[in-house]
Amino acid sequence: MKKRFLLMAGIILLVFAACQSDELANGGRNGEVAASFSVQLLGNGNNAVTRAATAGDGTSVNRCIMEIYLNDELYSRQIGAIQPDGLTAGFDVRLVTSQTYKFVFWADHVESVEDEAIKTDLHYNTADLRNISMQGDYNGSGKDDTRDAFFASLEKLVTNAFSESVELTRPFGQLNIKTEDLASIPDNQKDAFVPVTAGLSFKNLYTGFNAATGDLLGEPTAVAYKAASAVADANGNLTVDYLFAPNTVGGQHLANMTLAVYNAAGGQITTKALNNIPVQRNYKTNVTGNLLTVDGKVNVMVTPAFSSPALSEKVIEVASVSEVAEALKTNTNVVVMEAPKGAATISLPKYESGDVAVSITLPETSNDITINYATETGEESKNAPKELNITAPSVSKIIIDASESTVTLNGQSYTAVEATTADNTLIVGKDVTVADLTVKKGNVEIYGTVNNINFTDNGGYVTVYSVSTAAQLKAAGALVTQKKCRKIVLTADIDLNGSSENLWEPMNAEYNALKNGETNLEEFDGGNHTIRNLYVDNVTNKTNTKGNYYGGLFYVLNGTVKDLTIDGATVTCFRGAALIGRLDAGLVENCHVKNARIYSEQKAGGLAGYVNNSSQDLIIRGCSASDITLDKLSSMDEAYMMGGFIGYLQSYERNTLIENNSVSNIAINYIYTSPDEVTDKVADMEQTYCHAFIGNVINTSKKDESYNKYSVVLKNNRVDKQFENAVTCDRTNNYIGWWAGDYNLNGNNVSYSTKLVIDGEIMDRWIEVKRVANLLRTGGDISIYRYVDLTKNNESSQEINITAETVLTLEKNAVLIVGKQQVNNKSKLTVKGAGAMKATDYLLMNETGAELIIEGGIFTATSATDANGVAVYNQGKCTVNSGVFDAPGFTLMNTGNADMTVTGGTVKCGGIKTGYALMAAGSAAKLTVSGGDIEAIQSIGGAQVNISGGSVYCEGVYYALYNEGGNTSISGGYFYSPTGKNIYVASGTVKTTGGYFSDKSAPLESGYKFQDVSVTENGNQYNYQVVSE
Repeated sequence: MKKRFLLMAGIILLVFAACQSDELANGGRNGEVAASFSVQLLGNGNNAVTRAATAGDGTSVNRCIMEIYLNDELYSRQIGAIQPDGLTAGFDVRLVTSQTYKFVFWADHVESVEDEAIKTDLHYNTADLRNISMQGDYNGSGKDDTRDAFFASLEKLVTNAFSESVELTRPFGQLNIKTEDLASIPDNQKDAFVPVTAGLSFKNLYTGFNAATGDLLGEPTAVAYKAASAVADANGNLTVDYLFAPNTVGGQHLANMTLAVYNAAGGQITTKALNNIPVQRNYKTNVTGNLLTVDGKVNVMVTPAFSSPALSEKVIEVASVSEVAEALKTNTNVVVMEAPKGAATISLPKYESGDVAVSITLPETSNDITINYATETGEESKNAPKELNITAPSVSKIIIDASESTVTLNGQSYTAVEATTADNTLIVGKDVTVADLTVKKGNVEIYGTVNNINFTDNGGYVTVYSVSTAAQLKAAGALVTQKKCRKIVLTADIDLNGSSENLWEPMNAEYNALKNGETNLEEFDGGNHTIRNLYVDNVTNKTNTKGNYYGGLFYVLNGTVKDLTIDGATVTCFRGAALIGRLDAGLVENCHVKNARIYSEQKAGGLAGYVNNSSQDLIIRGCSASDITLDKLSSMDEAYMMGGFIGYLQSYERNTLIENNSVSNIAINYIYTSPDEVTDKVADMEQTYCHAFIGNVINTSKKDESYNKYSVVLKNNRVDKQFENAVTCDRTNNYIGWWAGDYNLNGNNVSYSTKLVIDGEIMDRWIEVKRVANLLRTGGDISIYRYVDLTKNNESSQEINITAETVLTLEKNAVLIVGKQQVNNKSKLTVKGAGAMKATDYLLMNETGAELIIEGGIFTATSATDANGVAVYNQGKCTVNSGVFDAPGFTLMNTGNADMTVTGGTVKCGGIKTGYALMAAGSAAKLTVSGGDIEAIQSIGGAQVNISGGSVYCEGVYYALYNEGGNTSISGGYFYSPTGKNIYVASGTVKTTGGYFSDKSAPLESGYKFQDVSVTENGNQYNYQVVSE
């Protein structure tokens, strides 16, 4: 309901006292006059309003702000309380006469209207009524109506006394969400499934408002409840929200959100995605349905509102339909002179020849006519007519039961046709109009007009649809989607006169396995004609789900489209283009798009938005796109995966040829760029680039032979220029914004690629691995996002010396494969993240004087190439705080001047039963262990080893700690060996002052003893603890 302020009636009265009126009339003192505004809240004719707690009654509003602007500058600002007795707010101001003022009003709720507290905003920042914004935590208005607010503005030339009423309305739409399935919850389940609190996470809300103009400010942004709020009531009403809505008559903002509901214990009952919910200013949007259970139905209601060569043929005329059958025994062309007086039947005779064509011309009739085959005895071996031609000016209904004949309808008008024909077809002639056609058997060629067509279970499909009007094109397109049309031929230019009220439904020509009576579209022949004013909207009131993904003349195409121009197109889609939303395979030839604007979320282009992977070849030849603007959806901040010709092309196990095409005057707005804090922008933006020709070329093959068997070839294409403000990367060229090279999709750990050839030059498939290798050589902040194998290419497999401070982040699912002893740290290297590094052996080399810090990741050496099997070889300073390390030998190896500290992580030795995962060797080597799970430690050659924590265990045949010439101190930790000997001292010293052990093999320092305990750690049993005596 439109809410008028006062508060029930919604009138602000601008009242002036008599003396002030006189002052205005006399020009005031020094050109100024006093104006007194009274904001009066009238309530249904009463002097007071009962302040009831009803959501949306407006009674929560207790403050009014008035701002006056002169020449777009603030002249005066006053704030007044809305008094609960008289329901008025008074303002006094002096105005200079003969000036035009802008008066802006805003009424809302604040915590207190006392003294200075009235100036303290609660939910909205009102420091400037031309730039109001939401503030503070957001928790909806289910139990709290204080977010309600009203506004108005007026412009007035002040020359004399005036009294004026101003209507205040909301800048909002009120969104109400209610579940209607509470009654279906059993009594014994109510505690678990009756909602007590609920919350909303909005994806695209406006949060700014200009009260002077009534316009929304900024772009939609994500807003979520700070915490789940109490549901509005116990009757299923869950949430109430006041949402800024557009300043246009009937204008709606489509809000996307996720609803979450919780029970009394705080447990989540369910979540529900609610998308494209319309919000309209001063209207309620009621979203109802079974939101807790799974019928999936949600209701949204917005309320306040002929020609052939001449044939030598004898035509016989008969008086009535009853004479036709006998006449056809000796003549093949019969004309009926008189209309039947009731329903009539013509039974076709049979012939010795198998290729007889017969023609029947009927008079205009409103009675039903049936044409079938005669069933005379002895005629079984003869042949039905091969062809049957029927001509009539107007027939009410004709039933054709001629399952062995090809039937052609000529003449003018048939109200209804029921056809059973030979498999090859029923032909509807060029000038024929059929209101309702039912096909019971056989296929159909349509050259005229069929208003409605229905295929029964044994019916076929349209083999050719000749199209010359917008209505015919829409009908043909619908049949394509229904798998009932094999070919469309344009015979004239067509103006679709598209608009939001006259939408084009994209044809879905996806190749699918067919049922009986179905066909895939094989060809769309434009006949060198033009389709004008295409208008597609696959977004408004739709969700980004199957059936709505793509926009364009075609939703999906797998087949041929040729000799067609689209001039003038507006396409709003989640993915798409003017011509083809998703192109799977086939031939696109001599097709041109011009003067088109595409609004899309991703994978958008002028000609084709998304070229999908397929095992069938694809050719795009002799096509063009000109004067194309690619833009974001209103719900998005940027555009990405866009190209003036093709937005996103997937290579696969097939050949693709793109030749002799051109683009010109391409514009792409709101281009996505990486945030400033992202260091590896090429990786961050992979697959998301935009380009005037092709945005991105992506590899999805998983077979190593793909590179030598298949190719994507671009040849003799023309691009007038790259669009302005294009974001480029190392592989941007004249045709492609980003291409995969040896790239794998979504971390599938496959490094195979289809060959990319541009004007005869084979592009470097190893560009990505070379880039990563060079990043490591340069140093700095580096992130690995995918599977990268540096050993596959000669250049990338060369030694990498890290000489500058470097932070290497292995992102989730990333795998970085390096060569043996390839990565040598000579500076300070920090490795972190959830990804992995692999090598055959000696994965990371940390040299003397260098520092290596490992804070996460999975590090694996796969073999012991020189009997060691090392993941990290350390001769410098190394700190291991986290991570998983595995190698078939000395996984973490410390020699020389090594100084390693282990505080966490898991260190294993690759299933080698005789291995020691952590080793320190040499008198200058130091090892400190305070945490982590370590599969055996070896201390040899005078190494200084201190163990104060962690779990050291043996899963093989030897010891948790092997000490030969080492100087080892144990003050804590857990030591386990299944052999019955935790600690083995061949030589050197081991001093034990603490820790837990599975046996008593540890040498104790004086003053310490073993104390019996029973402790389980990581599945191992510890029987003794070393304590002081």
